[in-house]
Amino acid sequence: MEDQTLATVPASDPYLQQVQASRGRQKYHMILNAANSAALVRSLPAQEIFLLIKELGALDAVELIGLASPEQVTLCVDMDCWKADQLDAEESLVWLHLLLIQDEEEFLRLIDDFDFELLVMMVKKQLTITGGLESLTDDDEDLLANRKRFDQVYECDYRNEDVAKLMDAFQDILFRERQEFFLRLMEAVRHEFDLALQEDVYQLRNGRLGDLGFVERFEARSLYDVIDPQRFDPQQHVKPQGIYTTQSTGGVAPGFLVTTVQPHDLLADVMAGGLSEDLAHELTFLLNRAMSADGVDYGEPNEVRQTMEDVYHYLNLALGFLAGSDAEKATELFHSVYLQQLFQLGYSLTASLRQRARAISQSVLGPYLDGPDAAVITALCQDKPRFFNGLMDETRADQRPFATMAEVTLVDEELQCIDMLQAVFGEQGLLPLGAPEDIDLDGCVPDLGSELTLSEIFLTALAQRIMGRDFAFRPLPIQELSQLHATLTRNDEAMTALRDETSRWLESLAPGTTPFVHYCLAIWESELCELEADDLVPEYVGGLVLRVE
Repeated sequence: MEDQTLATVPASDPYLQQVQASRGRQKYHMILNAANSAALVRSLPAQEIFLLIKELGALDAVELIGLASPEQVTLCVDMDCWKADQLDAEESLVWLHLLLIQDEEEFLRLIDDFDFELLVMMVKKQLTITGGLESLTDDDEDLLANRKRFDQVYECDYRNEDVAKLMDAFQDILFRERQEFFLRLMEAVRHEFDLALQEDVYQLRNGRLGDLGFVERFEARSLYDVIDPQRFDPQQHVKPQGIYTTQSTGGVAPGFLVTTVQPHDLLADVMAGGLSEDLAHELTFLLNRAMSADGVDYGEPNEVRQTMEDVYHYLNLALGFLAGSDAEKATELFHSVYLQQLFQLGYSLTASLRQRARAISQSVLGPYLDGPDAAVITALCQDKPRFFNGLMDETRADQRPFATMAEVTLVDEELQCIDMLQAVFGEQGLLPLGAPEDIDLDGCVPDLGSELTLSEIFLTALAQRIMGRDFAFRPLPIQELSQLHATLTRNDEAMTALRDETSRWLESLAPGTTPFVHYCLAIWESELCELEADDLVPEYVGGLVLRVE
């Protein structure tokens, strides 16, 4: 009969595929109810096991740990127990506890092939050995025959009482069942130098995680190196086929990719037929590199999900940029071009928008942007530029990651419209702006330059023009507000005529500014024209700077 502790299940096994397509408690029960549960678990990627453990909670997944291989458990500890380059004592204790509460046979199986240096470091975090083998006599060579207890061989100080209880039980089993291993472990715990050992263990851990795509954050951040989308040539980034085969990755491709997040738009069409083993491995490597770059907690399901969404979004942007709406072409690109390069292209499409947004923010327009434009710029100026939902739904004021090329195009057009305003408000424009603190608004509403917006400045200048004066920014005397209101509301066509005339006039001087004119006059329509003559008080009026004193 085949030893289930060594057996694995081929990737083509239908039940394994069903397990990988499920998640959470359903996945856990499918594994436990299988006749070959140990073989199933040992066929799963360690990262998939780790995420399931974290999703369920470690104490609710104890049986899963007992079915895993020592190598899988080692990788789980690698992913869970480190804070930067330091092994965390509390998290290490949790995993020692999880090992200890297995039945004794499973505990010993896991310990026998667990990474020894890592185990030394985990134990070293819990106790200090103050006395040991030097106190034994020659007659004590066979410790068990002489009925010695583990605490008669080593004297230990523990971090606290709870740690002492757990580590006593841990040492007792090893002393009784693996005496030679116990002595080797305790001598290493006693004599290895903390700093040197931790550095060695950390480097070994990095090597194991590096095989899964996890790398040092500095190296991983190259994912976000900005490239010129217009110069991106897919033919320069074609990958050889089969580079992420089972032989090179050591097992079945992870299944959590297709259960954690669902792709949308063009990428959904591309992935509709499922992922090949090769692509699933490559996509996992990309996800892990992105998590490394973002400093994500590998075991936090929400953070993993958010990073996976980002990966899908950037891939979708790249495919949309290169293939438009052609799903067949996008599919060919997805299979032939390195996914990391597509990710970088997708990110760069948003990063180029951020560069333009930051230039606007630092220009004379920056302090005066109206609410919607200011929200667009704020959303773009983040490390990962985001899309302002108000561009598609005026009732929304939130932001989210870019998901489609249509959104990139929409923001590009919005930035072009804002850029056009340099001809109106720039140094050589019709209404050149200075710093907000240099504008004297004493006796006005609003009374601070920092409260002004481009629409208020423009509409106030337009009011001066309507009143027969030069088009210039000067607060409108409160005494003229009624006359302006009467002019704008004299008949149903008054605002339409003003909008058309103003758009033609400003467009002739500053091309591309018609959307801004329409935005500004919409403010007058809702915040000035809708008021009754008796309600024309400064506090109620919008789109004007009024001199009240």
